[in-house]
Amino acid sequence: MVNNLPEAEAKLVLGVAGQNTRHGQIRADEFLPELRGKKAVRKFREMRDNDSTIGAVMYAVEQILRDVEIKVKPVNDSEEAKREAQFVEEVLHDMDHTLDDHISEALSYLSYGFAWFEVVYKRRVGPTSRSDKKKSKYTDGRMGIRKIASRAPWTVSKFDVDQQTGDVLGMQQDVGGMNNNNFIPISKSLYYRTTTLNGDASGRSILRNAYTSYEYLNNLQSIEAIAVERELAGIPVARIPSEYLSASASAEQQAFVQSLATILRDVKFNEQGYIVLPSDTYPDKDGAPTNIRLVDVELMSSSGTRNINIDPIVRRYQHDIARSVLSEFLLLGSQGGSYALSKTKTDMFLRALESYIQAIVDVLNKQLLERLWQLNGLDYALMPKIVAGDVAPHDLRELSSFLRNLNGAGIDVSNHPEVISDLMAIAELDYNPDLPTAAPEVTTND
Repeated sequence: MVNNLPEAEAKLVLGVAGQNTRHGQIRADEFLPELRGKKAVRKFREMRDNDSTIGAVMYAVEQILRDVEIKVKPVNDSEEAKREAQFVEEVLHDMDHTLDDHISEALSYLSYGFAWFEVVYKRRVGPTSRSDKKKSKYTDGRMGIRKIASRAPWTVSKFDVDQQTGDVLGMQQDVGGMNNNNFIPISKSLYYRTTTLNGDASGRSILRNAYTSYEYLNNLQSIEAIAVERELAGIPVARIPSEYLSASASAEQQAFVQSLATILRDVKFNEQGYIVLPSDTYPDKDGAPTNIRLVDVELMSSSGTRNINIDPIVRRYQHDIARSVLSEFLLLGSQGGSYALSKTKTDMFLRALESYIQAIVDVLNKQLLERLWQLNGLDYALMPKIVAGDVAPHDLRELSSFLRNLNGAGIDVSNHPEVISDLMAIAELDYNPDLPTAAPEVTTND
C-alpha cells in the first residue's frame, strides 16, 4: 500500500544535515580539536603561507584562473536581452576594483573552505557625483555595485544558521575594539564554499588531507636543521671539577653550573657565538701549575656517518601534499616521469580548476545577479548569465585531427558560422562571420 504524501508534510523540514553545524561554529563537525574553530583558520593560513609546495600550488591556481575570460551571455538573441547583458558588463567594469582582483580573493575559499564578501551597492548617477555611493561612469539611475569587499576568514567568529533548516542567514564578524560584533546578512553578501558536507557553513579546505603530511614534514625539517647545525658545529661539552656537580656543592658552585649549562645550550656557530673561560689550571702533587684547566669546553663531533637519508622522506611528504590537491605533476621533474604521466596528472589538475572557477561563476549568477535584478526591479526573464571561458588552451593538433575525422565522415562544418567562430576563437584568431570571405586570386599564363 502506497501512502500519499500530503502537501503540508512535503514542505516541512524534518531532519538536520549535521550534528554540530546548527550552532554556526567554524568546522563544528571536525574530529581533530586543532582543526576546529578559529584554530583551523590559523592552521590553514600557516600551511598556505609557510609550505613551499602548498604555496606553489595555490599560486599556480590563482594565476591560471585569473587569466580565464569571464563573459556575460544574453539569455536570448533579442535586443532587450542584449541590453541587459550590456548592463551587467558595465556593472562589473564600474567597480572600484577589477573582477580579476575579486576572483583572486575569492579563491581563498579553497584554502579555508569558505570566503565571505560584503557587496556594497551604489546608485549610478554619473561621474560628477561627489558621493562614492552614487559616483559611476553611467547615468541611467540604476543600482550598480561599488565594490565587493573581502571579509577575512580569521575575522569570522561564527555563522548565523537557521536552527531548523540549517540555511546560512549571515555571519558574525569579530574585529576587536568597541564595535566587535558586526553582523553581515547573507542578502548583502557573496558566500563561497567548497562543499556543503554535513551542512557545515565553513565548508572544507582542500588542504585538509595535506594536514598530517604537513605536520610530519614541518617537524622533520626542524629536526633536519638542528641535525645539520649540530653535525657542522658539533655538540658542546664542558668539563668542570667534580665537586661542582656533587650534592654538597655550594650555592655559588651550583649557580656557575647553571650559567655554564645556559651558555652551552645557546652557543651557535655564527659571528655572535663565544664562550669565556677561566685560565686557572690544576696544580700537580707538588703544587706546580699544569696544562689541565679547571674548566674546559670543546665541541664534540660525530665519530661516524649518519645511516638515515632524510631527503627521500622529505620528498615523500612533499609528494603526499601535492597529491592531495591533484598537483603532483609540479614535482615530476625531481624524480623523472614520462610525458604521458605528466599529461594525465595535468589534465586532472585542470579539470579541478574548471570546477573551482565554475563554483565562483555559479555564486556570481545566484547571489550577485539575482539581487541586482531584485534591487532594480528588472525582468528575470531577461537576466543574462555569467560564464567562464576555457581554463586550459586547446591542443590545435588534436582539434585538427578531429575536424579531419568529421570531414572523412561526410560532416561539413563550413555551413555553421557559429562553429567556425568558436574554432577561430580557440585558435585566438579574429573572425567576423558578417564579412564576406575574399575569393582567392587566380592567375593565368597567356
